[in-house]
Amino acid sequence: MYEAALTLSVISLLGVTLYYVRMPAFSVFHPLSFYLLFHGFIFVFRPVIAHLNDFQFIYRLYQFTPSYEDKLTVILASNLGMIAFAFFSLQAGHNPMRFKQDTFAVAERNRLVATAMWVLAICLPIGAYSLQLTWERATADVSIMVMDAGTGTFINTSGNGYLAEAQLMLATACAMIGWLFRFRLLALMPLAAFVIFRAGTGGRGPFVSAAVCLGLLYLYEHRQRVPSPRVIGLALGLIGLFAVIGLDRGESVRALVSGSEVEQVGLQSDDQKWLEGMDFGNLEYFEYLVYAVPQRTGSYEYFANNLMLFTEPVPRVLWPGKPVGSPIKFFELFDYGFPIGMTRSLPGEGWTQLGWLGVIIWCGLWGLGLGTLYQKFTNGTQTTFAVLGYMVLMSTLVVVFRDGSLVTIMRQGIFYFAPILLWKLLSSQLGVPLAAPLRAVAQRRLRMAKAAAAAAHDPEPSASPGSAMPAAVQIHVPPAVARRRAKLAELKQAHSA
Repeated sequence: MYEAALTLSVISLLGVTLYYVRMPAFSVFHPLSFYLLFHGFIFVFRPVIAHLNDFQFIYRLYQFTPSYEDKLTVILASNLGMIAFAFFSLQAGHNPMRFKQDTFAVAERNRLVATAMWVLAICLPIGAYSLQLTWERATADVSIMVMDAGTGTFINTSGNGYLAEAQLMLATACAMIGWLFRFRLLALMPLAAFVIFRAGTGGRGPFVSAAVCLGLLYLYEHRQRVPSPRVIGLALGLIGLFAVIGLDRGESVRALVSGSEVEQVGLQSDDQKWLEGMDFGNLEYFEYLVYAVPQRTGSYEYFANNLMLFTEPVPRVLWPGKPVGSPIKFFELFDYGFPIGMTRSLPGEGWTQLGWLGVIIWCGLWGLGLGTLYQKFTNGTQTTFAVLGYMVLMSTLVVVFRDGSLVTIMRQGIFYFAPILLWKLLSSQLGVPLAAPLRAVAQRRLRMAKAAAAAAHDPEPSASPGSAMPAAVQIHVPPAVARRRAKLAELKQAHSA
């Protein structure tokens, strides 16, 4: 029966994908494209590999054994979430991708380069300092995060969380530099440096987001709805780098930069199979959630953990008694195993909140929200800030789909979008002319010119006394010009008489 469920999962993915590919909205810029890639790898391809190779690593680590029904539930629920996301995202975002860049948009971006340099002068030093601190902690094998024994949640007790996460601004800043300077080799050097130093800390998500964002900007600039073979090749190389760094959490990169010898660390057992590790273990994580909720917890979370949106931004230094995790809890997952480092994924989060109905609600709401944003982007004017902001959002979706929580996008979005918001605020204060008003003026002048040209060939007499222009056109003529034309008309009449 489980094999039949895996087969059904493959058929479902192919069916939704084929339907989506035939729709006008299909492009790499649609959020459904990212979700199908995530779902296809995590909940379709890897479960087949896990079943064939009998993955047991995470089960042993988490100290639980899912039942046959638990494993079957995860496959069916993940597919239900995929269908719900696809349906609502396509209902809300059904427009074909529109590239609205024109000469005005290009000129706007060129005018904004100066203010972008000021923004980079502010964000790059802060981000670089944050990255340096993380590098030093990784080299010394010191962490400012402490695991709460009761909940398994990592909390920051000795450092500033905002400073620790400020390095995320570098992802957006590097994409900005590459885009503003036309993807020249020199403009890609900051991104290469960020990839190396962030990889050396063991963290991979931010540099992957930066590279994906720059790739989307490149495709947008060249009006390509789907990636070219070159972009696909670079993406595969990025995935390979992601996997290599995960083997020793960046120690090889740190050794390469410092010139020291690589010290092998046992983060991964020698008998661990391909894809069996925790990097892509959302299948087992979801199975743990089904194993615990509500069979052993006796309750769901009922979306109460979203209250962290209000408590999470407050630094623990200012709130010594700040709750660990959600301020309202119905159970602790660590009471039923050892789910360290677990990410719930979008359908797993929905299951934890309200079971089958929660999967439909949570995945459907995310599909609806992201589809609406896509629709607004395609219908909008696509300013420089809107284009960069949308591409940054799309590049972080895989992390959001993996974690499944609103808190993730809030926690990281503050820093990913900080350079864009600062750029827009500074440009507004300095009065940098934007494309929209200039485009409106040009369109109005064009309409006036067309109306004047039509009036010059109009044989009908003027509807306004003393003018050779029709009344519909005369309203656009300055008063001084109208008076001169009326005076000339009177002189012509007197001369002919």
